[in-house]
Amino acid sequence: MIYTLKQFPDKKFTDKMDQTNYIKKKIKELTAIKATEYKTDSSCTVKSELIKEFKPTIEPVTGDIIEVKAIINTTNVIDSHMDLHLQGIWNKTVKDNPYNPVLKQHENKFESVLANKAKNINQSMNFKDIGVDIDFAMQANCNIFTIDKNKQPLMFDKYTSGEVDQHSIGMMYVDFDIAYYDESSKKEMDFFNEMLAQCINPEIAEEAGYVWCVREAKKREGSAVVFASNPLTPTLYVKNYQPQSSTGKNEPPLSTQKQQNNKELFEALFNLQLKLT
Repeated sequence: MIYTLKQFPDKKFTDKMDQTNYIKKKIKELTAIKATEYKTDSSCTVKSELIKEFKPTIEPVTGDIIEVKAIINTTNVIDSHMDLHLQGIWNKTVKDNPYNPVLKQHENKFESVLANKAKNINQSMNFKDIGVDIDFAMQANCNIFTIDKNKQPLMFDKYTSGEVDQHSIGMMYVDFDIAYYDESSKKEMDFFNEMLAQCINPEIAEEAGYVWCVREAKKREGSAVVFASNPLTPTLYVKNYQPQSSTGKNEPPLSTQKQQNNKELFEALFNLQLKLT
């Protein structure tokens, strides 16, 4: 068995404790490198037998604008970056930024923007809700957004046909720690086992000998992707977009209201001037 750290890919270990001792020695450098990472690559880390087919709710589309609700990230999964996102990780960033961009494949290009201001929410869920054969609570970070067929014809068709089944989050690390296998330390071993108990795929950390535990991160964007670092990020629904109706049915247009207000103000000033003269 060969053990490796993603932050030091050229360093290889044949013993798990040798890797642990190296982590202890390089902990500051390792953490500093991790803090600068931005997620782009991916490979599946969830056992295929746990994943069942999940079908989003898709309405028959009758217009050129659709509303999409998609899971951008789920907690309690060790992803391909050896990250375990803990519940509460997105609470502050959602509070600070109730809206965020949604992109195509994390591409920082105007032509890849699916939505400039997607609603950014957290939702308590269970993995069973998204087709995973395990009863385990998690928190899903979701985006709700619209896609105009005239602006994004490809992604409009991909969503309406149910082909977008994975999403990914663009994020920066804020508060995180590393848990590692250490048979020489009861404290570290207890922490390692505690973190493994909080994910649906602990075998990934058991085999690797470590896992990054992320308590807080800052979300920059959500993306539709072909292969996600965390594959348990499906589209939840696609439906026809219904613009919000006005709160007052007989309320005049805003421009008319402004004209009326200006007229009333002018008359009041004119009457005041007459009284003064």
